[in-house]
Order: sequence, then structure tokens, then C-alpha cells
Amino acid sequence: HWLILALLVTLLTQSLPLFQPRWLWVAGFTGVWKPQQIQTARQAADRPPPQERQAALDTLAMSALTKKTPPGEVFGAIQILEKARDASGDSGFSNFLTGEWRLVYTTGTKKTEDEVGRINYVPITAVQRFDMAERFIRNGVYLGPISIEFEGTLHWIEERRRLEFDFEELKVCGISLPLPDFVRSAIGMRSSTPYKKQPAFNFVAADDRIAAARGAGGGVALWLRNELV
Repeated sequence: HWLILALLVTLLTQSLPLFQPRWLWVAGFTGVWKPQQIQTARQAADRPPPQERQAALDTLAMSALTKKTPPGEVFGAIQILEKARDASGDSGFSNFLTGEWRLVYTTGTKKTEDEVGRINYVPITAVQRFDMAERFIRNGVYLGPISIEFEGTLHWIEERRRLEFDFEELKVCGISLPLPDFVRSAIGMRSSTPYKKQPAFNFVAADDRIAAARGAGGGVALWLRNELV
């Protein structure tokens, strides 16, 4: 039984994306260095037009609902939204994120991709819950009567469209499991060992249908609001 549990925990922690933002180094010389202004100007120039962004959102919504869109097109739509991401003003993402989200598509982490290839459409029931007011996060995998859930706290950084989190508790079939510190560290939970990368999702979309993000492991994820499944 414990071997099965270990395999399920490994699948959950390695296949779901934990992501790190891509940093852009931009600078110029006009007598005075103004890297932020130059970065903003270049990003605006490279940003796809609104109609292309809307088409990408529609592609993601259709793929999440039907799972019939070619995986490459799903990945391409997420890339368009990354280019369209505007850090100015309020994204509105946090207004939509509270609730339960079914993981539909993920490229997995770089490690998972190297070991088993891209996951693409997720064949199991994996549900993410965000509660922005309570700063609560749950990441669960459900296989019939068996449930494996990681629970913890989240922190939203609006100017970066970034949701950072720490998993502090593991529950199996609703029962909390006390874990030694080295196991907590090995499966990505908060422990005395600092993270190599802070677990986080960098969101490029969140509305009444879908949410999409890139995370600390380098992959991307697409969720469908759970009540639409």
C-alpha cells in the first residue's frame, strides 16, 4: 500500500508544474540608464494585438472543454498570452481564481519531460483549489475513492501576476499524514531545507472559464473551472 502511495505522490509532485518566471534583461543608453522604461516600451511593441489574445483565450477554452485541440496549439496559445501579458494596472486574475480548477493540460516539469515526455492532456483527475481571501491552496489527485491532497498557504503578487505557495500538510483519503522533515523536503513541501525554487504559478490568464500559468519547473498548465467539467 505504501509503495502505491509513494508512486502516486511522485506522480503528483513531479507532473504538476511548479514554475519560475522568465526574467528579461533590457537596458539602453540615452545619456541616462532607464531600464524599466525601455523594458516596458519593448514589451508593448512585441505584445500581440487584442484580437490575437482573445483568439488564444478562445482556443484554450475550447481545448479545456473538449480536449480535442492539438496539444501544440494549446501550448502556442499559452505562449501568445505570455507575450500579451501586461504588468500595468490590475489584471483582475485574483477576482476569478477563488474556486476549484480541473487540471486539463500540462507540459510537466523539465525533469518529467526528460523522463517520460510531455504529459499534455492530463489523464487523471487532478483538482486545484484556490481561496484568495483565506490564502488557502489545495492540490489534489483523485482516483476513485482514493484522494491525495496537499494543502497550504498562498501569496498573490499582483504586479507579477504570480501566486506563490507553500504546501504544509499532506492528506490521504482525508487523513493528515505526519511526515519527517526530509520527506517533506523531498516531495516539495515546506521544511527546514530552503527551496531550490519557490513553488509558484505565473498566470497569463484567469477568467470565468479557464486559467493558465507557467511555473517554477519551466512547464505550463491549463485548468478548466471544475463546475464546467
